Amino acid sequence: MQLSRPVVLAACAAAAVLGSACGGGDGGGGGGGETVTVTNGRVTVEARDVSFDIGRIETPPGTLEVTLVQKGVQNHTFLVEDADGARVGGKLSVSNATKEDSGAYELAPGEYAYYCDVPGHRAQGMEGTLVVG
Repeated sequence: MQLSRPVVLAACAAAAVLGSACGGGDGGGGGGGETVTVTNGRVTVEARDVSFDIGRIETPPGTLEVTLVQKGVQNHTFLVEDADGARVGGKLSVSNATKEDSGAYELAPGEYAYYCDVPGHRAQGMEGTLVVG
């Protein structure tokens, strides 16, 4: 069975609308947030559905205190990995019940990834880069 062009176009438009509605009410997926340069050893990252407000964190070597704040309706986590994929420090978690979590990360010079490990969130772009040096 072959569909007419108007039917195909209507189906594509409906899929685009439904696809853009996924991810909650706080701006959809993707990292791509702002770049923050840390000078005092502390950074606050907002977890939205499904994105972080910061896409790149630049900090000197040493201890970085991270506060993760829940700004969406879904559960979120914050993990840091080095260039070899090894986890650095602990896992932060927020939810509707726990709106904030904090932890310290000991960071040597280099480039790290941070991300949310809730299934599907990293794949939707809930990740960022942490540059130490």
